[in-house]
Amino acid sequence: MKKVICVDDSNQPQGANAVKDKEYLIEDEFINALDQRVYIVVGLNNSGVTKMGMKWYGYKAERFKSTEDVSVKEEEHMFALN
Repeated sequence: MKKVICVDDSNQPQGANAVKDKEYLIEDEFINALDQRVYIVVGLNNSGVTKMGMKWYGYKAERFKSTEDVSVKEEEHMFALN
């Protein structure tokens, strides 16, 4: 399974419950009818109906970033010994 971090939890459809900066596991991914890459996320509600009455299934991949893409920035400190 792929690990991701939620980077955008704004403007989610009704019933969606992804939380920004939280890590999740991806159970499945696919391209939906709107040509969007979609993730099925372990532990989240992955389906529902929007305010406009459209059925939704899965989360847009743009809401998440792979943990493999997230790197820890290492800083090198230089100092002089006097």
